[in-house]
Amino acid sequence: MYSQIMIINSGEHKESAVKAYNDFSYASKIMHTPITAPEFYESCKDYPILFIKDGASNWSASAVIGYQEDQNLFVDEKGSWEKGRYIPAAIRRYPFIFVANEEKELMLGVDSNALSDAAEDKERKLFDGEKPSEFTTKVLEFMNQFQADATATANFIKQLEEWELLEEKTMQVTTPKGEKFSINGFYIVNEEKLQHLSKKKKQEICDNNAYPLITAHLISLSNVQRLSLH
Repeated sequence: MYSQIMIINSGEHKESAVKAYNDFSYASKIMHTPITAPEFYESCKDYPILFIKDGASNWSASAVIGYQEDQNLFVDEKGSWEKGRYIPAAIRRYPFIFVANEEKELMLGVDSNALSDAAEDKERKLFDGEKPSEFTTKVLEFMNQFQADATATANFIKQLEEWELLEEKTMQVTTPKGEKFSINGFYIVNEEKLQHLSKKKKQEICDNNAYPLITAHLISLSNVQRLSLH
């Protein structure tokens, strides 16, 4: 979604504002998007929720919204998100994103394409003098909550790994025309292993309030084949 990310600062962006985005055209070519644990309960009604492990062994959850590259099945040609479907926070945060600096501190970044100095965008001005504007303050509140939720989600998935419940899986999507597509590089909870856990591990899952999230994830897997109906 992002073309060129710039770190926001009062020196360079003192007079800058952000354009209004009235549709989701910017997200029309992504086939999956990060989601956080609090979003599982809404997301599981609409999208498969799968787990991803990156090269640094960091975990995240992802809502699958397409089965081919550059495909978002839930955004139409006008940029409208399909009515009644949950819109993940990672999509709604655009054009903002956190970027880690050399000290690993998180800095607020923005897609340079979103910057504006037009009069009609002044209500979304980034700064009032040297201080963040009310608009930017609200953005930071949203971003900080998203980051906290993302960290909690990573910890939850790491627990699933420690409980030896995860397995790498290739998900198959078959279209009504008989075309077959594979969704690779994801992990899911192995239901058989979940059923045969020791009493100690089952108690750990209960103590960590993990069963509702696991259930939402497992329910979501029924949405894999439904992707082909779009």
